[in-house]
Amino acid sequence: MMQDSRVKRLLIVSVILVFICIISIFVSAKSIEKYRNKVVETTSLEQKLEDLEQDIKKLDIKIKELEARRYDLSLEKEQVSKDYSTIKDKYVSLGKTIKTLERDVNNLQKILKNIGEDEADFEIADEDSSEVESQLKVLQSRNDKLLKALAAKTKEKMILKIAFEAQAKRLGLSDKYDPELKEILKKLVTSLQ
Repeated sequence: MMQDSRVKRLLIVSVILVFICIISIFVSAKSIEKYRNKVVETTSLEQKLEDLEQDIKKLDIKIKELEARRYDLSLEKEQVSKDYSTIKDKYVSLGKTIKTLERDVNNLQKILKNIGEDEADFEIADEDSSEVESQLKVLQSRNDKLLKALAAKTKEKMILKIAFEAQAKRLGLSDKYDPELKEILKKLVTSLQ
């Protein structure tokens, strides 16, 4: 009987050990499955992290390219502003030349009017007519010079207008892109017309 009770105890202990082993195997299997899921999730997150790092590098390169382009455009904008100031100064002097020309033309018209009145009046002395003729020649000479200067300035104005329009087109200026520079160019073109 003693032996039976030992065998029973041994059997019970064996069953308990087998039961514990089976439970341990199930727990281990569950742990392994969780570990595999975590490994897959970690791998997926690492891949996403690498993709994000690549995107960040690409965006960094784009930002540097855009900053370089912005710097180039700011330099071109400064140059256009300087060119605008230079041209504006030139056309202020052109305006002065035109006023001088208008004044000389008015003087010439007055002299021509005086000559017409003087021809009707035959009592003009030879000295007076030669003085009027010399004044007329001087004014005619000045008028020719001013007309040549005006023609040259007008031609220069047209060339500069075409150059500015080409530069604005080349820079791709639009109201949305750089309204300040566009406004400067519009004022320039308006002042040149």
